Amino acid sequence: MDIDAAGHRDAFQGLCRRVNLILAFDHGRAGNGFLAAIFDQHPQVLCSHWVHYLYSYLVTEFGMDTELDAERAYAFILEKSYFRLVFQDADARVRAMLYKMGGDPDTPVDRETARRVFRDLVTARPRVSRRELVVAAYYAMAIGAGRDVSQARYLMVADAVSLRTEHVMRGFSGRVLDAALADFPQLRPISLVRDPRAMFASCRHQYVNVLGNMYAVAPGSFTTQLARLAWDDLHMDTTVWSFWLAYRAQSARCISRMRGRAGLDFRVLRNEDLNLHFEETMGLVSGWLGIDMLPDWTRPDFTPTSMGRPWKGTGAYNSRYQSKTSGPLTNDPQTVADRSAGPNRHVTERWRSRLAGHEIRLVERLFAEEMRDLGYEPMEAGAVPAFSLAGCLMRPLRGELPGLSWIVRGFRESVREGLRRLCYPFFLPPFYVVSRWRFYRLIRSGLFENILEGGEAAKKTPFLSPVHRGSGPCDAA
Repeated sequence: MDIDAAGHRDAFQGLCRRVNLILAFDHGRAGNGFLAAIFDQHPQVLCSHWVHYLYSYLVTEFGMDTELDAERAYAFILEKSYFRLVFQDADARVRAMLYKMGGDPDTPVDRETARRVFRDLVTARPRVSRRELVVAAYYAMAIGAGRDVSQARYLMVADAVSLRTEHVMRGFSGRVLDAALADFPQLRPISLVRDPRAMFASCRHQYVNVLGNMYAVAPGSFTTQLARLAWDDLHMDTTVWSFWLAYRAQSARCISRMRGRAGLDFRVLRNEDLNLHFEETMGLVSGWLGIDMLPDWTRPDFTPTSMGRPWKGTGAYNSRYQSKTSGPLTNDPQTVADRSAGPNRHVTERWRSRLAGHEIRLVERLFAEEMRDLGYEPMEAGAVPAFSLAGCLMRPLRGELPGLSWIVRGFRESVREGLRRLCYPFFLPPFYVVSRWRFYRLIRSGLFENILEGGEAAKKTPFLSPVHRGSGPCDAA
């Protein structure tokens, strides 16, 4: 082993001994990329806006094993995890993904050195612990980016509560937390949350456009998609509105169980507080973590970064991230999207203009318990009565009944796309009826009741919020 490799080995071992993990769970478009971009250049926190979902990917690939085959683990990180955006050469696919995420594809990274250092650390022995694999990936990334790791005390991972192999109708296990705790017993978990109304508006907007229509139905998939809907076989590529409402309920239930676990210093961080009370909120976050408050966080023009370059923002309404610009729902103008990268009020209020009144009442009824816990005030005082809930369900949702102009835009793209859109109004009636029937049955089954399964322990989870719970800044403003 030469001196250079020995030096990396010593620095890596020192990092392994002292580093802890910040695990930020996002269970509904709460801004995991935004949080990573805020910490992107903090000297005491190794994270990257380019890297997400590390533990959920690891558990999906290797199960709960804590000791892994070194060569297979090395290949997984380079080829399947988000670290591929750091370690692989910046070909057209990598560049397109970085652009989509709001990063700069021309960001200087010594990818060859990062790969070499990572390989030397991971494959030095036939087996590698999962903890060492995770730390080695972050260490090699920092070396490739030219960052100093001597002050690093934490790694930050923004992850999901669900696994890709878990079905929304069966619920989520929370094994992501179990795996991370096995590697970092003193980890600092954060529940990153956002107003359920904003979550639904965002997910519905993106997937209606990406899938082509509310039910992802086309001439060749009519029977298959209708059967999946009738059997509650809900996935991201099926019925947009009912899937995302069910996903929110199941993921909220899972995160509530996590928050209720004994011995964990779990905290709740609201996206609205980051946007509307940024400096005060970051003071609470840094105090809880025991790290320095970055001077840049106190500047009114603070700009989050992506591997050191200004972050351009991302999200369902941003045409950089979601390139379907001729779909049933209209994206934000790029000038507006470009101004929405840093902390701002627009992203906390956008749902008000993106949801119809009956959609707002529907979400408020379904997630009334969670909204009270998180401090989000309903627009209408009092519970939504059952007959009003039925009325909300019977009315069309935005993006469900696109107009003639949508069909015309399809023909401008291609004859095939135009014909696909022309068929949709004829396909819609059975989907409309079946989706309401099945969703009403989901409501009656209790899917949206007792979401806070962690009981009082979950409800008492401390908030990293400068405002009192129950009077959220987005509502009081």
